[in-house]
Amino acid sequence: MFKTKNFILFFIVIVAVFSEFLLVNLRYSNQNMMLDEFSVFKTGNLISNGMTLMLIVFVLLNIFSKSKYRNGVLLALLIVEVVSVAIILLSYTVGDKDYKVILYVAYFIFKVFILVSSVLVYFSASKKLHVFNNLGYILLFFVVLFLTTIYFVYNFSDNADNYKSGKKKADAGVILGAAVWGGNRPSPVLRERINKGFEIYEKKYVSKLILTGGGSPNELTEAEVQKNELIKYGVDPRNLFVEAKSNSTNEQIQFVKTKYYKKFNYQKIILISDNFHLFRATEMCKFNNINADAFSSDTPLSTESYINFCIKESFAVLIFWLFGIG
Repeated sequence: MFKTKNFILFFIVIVAVFSEFLLVNLRYSNQNMMLDEFSVFKTGNLISNGMTLMLIVFVLLNIFSKSKYRNGVLLALLIVEVVSVAIILLSYTVGDKDYKVILYVAYFIFKVFILVSSVLVYFSASKKLHVFNNLGYILLFFVVLFLTTIYFVYNFSDNADNYKSGKKKADAGVILGAAVWGGNRPSPVLRERINKGFEIYEKKYVSKLILTGGGSPNELTEAEVQKNELIKYGVDPRNLFVEAKSNSTNEQIQFVKTKYYKKFNYQKIILISDNFHLFRATEMCKFNNINADAFSSDTPLSTESYINFCIKESFAVLIFWLFGIG
């Protein structure tokens, strides 16, 4: 019985390590990065590596425990671990982003379940799986993680104060896209981002502006609308660079990284967007080794609207941290 217990627990460790490798590889491949760029200090790596390390510690504690274990319970944990690996492998074959996110969320629920169950089994006198207790702790884990993320998003502060002296500069400002109205007019949100971009250009914090954002058929792209407005403001068109194909923040960051930041050896860029959006954008830059400051646009929002946007952004931040998709 003792040998069987250790054999099952040993395989849980092996599968957990393999699962973590797949997750890290997925996180980096989704950002078009190689594993040789891995850093344990990236937020997503800290979360998942920390969870895996904690799981290994408690599995080892269970191995060295002299208590009697139910092999059925341990087999159930091993099966759940194997299923989680199958889910993450399946996600590699799925092209649709929404389906990917569903698989990612399912994988993470399984991962948390295994961790919580390993901890509770170790401390349980009966060595049974108490499913409802486990679900309660899993829910608590998710609530704490989500509330912590909301706190960071809600309380994010931009870097505008650091530039007030006029001594600090960046290589370029990057205006992140937002909706276009009527086919060729900036929405109020995009208008405020354009205004902020013009402000940092006029104050000479940057000498160039990179304009990002695609669009729908038969209308100007978000980037083209930005360019038209900035030319009206008096910006030299030679200092405006357009990216007009992206459909997400992640695609915009990837474009800036590939076409400008690395190509021209930039040392720093300034991201321009709404405050609730900038935490995720700066996290993407950190993961991609892009040195980025942030300037918040002045879009007026009620407290209720701001909180709603922060909640949506927090979910997106977690998905990015854990799986590198955005």
